[in-house]
Amino acid sequence: MFFIDLLAGIFIAALAGLGVGGGGILVIYLTIVKNIPQIESQGINLLFFIAAGASSLTIHAKKRKLNLKKMLPAIIFGAIGAVAGSLLANTVDAALVKRFFGGFLLVSGLIELFSKPEKNN
Repeated sequence: MFFIDLLAGIFIAALAGLGVGGGGILVIYLTIVKNIPQIESQGINLLFFIAAGASSLTIHAKKRKLNLKKMLPAIIFGAIGAVAGSLLANTVDAALVKRFFGGFLLVSGLIELFSKPEKNN
């Protein structure tokens, strides 16, 4: 089973590196295949995201491709949303969180599937 987990981890990390949304796939894998509760799976996903984000931030900083004016609002509202979400998750039934998360994945997947790609200038 370790070999399957290793392959799944490599596959999910590769998808995340390509911008496909490996974190959502990781949560699905952990909850369905590994039978880990939804809240714990999302916590593991956050650790995964922090590691991936830290490496991406380092690379983009070295290449001087960071726009701090655009980043600051995202950082502020992201932190507020993270705190609010963690407080809310502790008060909401896990089954309801699972349904909301599944709905979010479905809607975001449909938006991505049917949206037109942006032209790079």
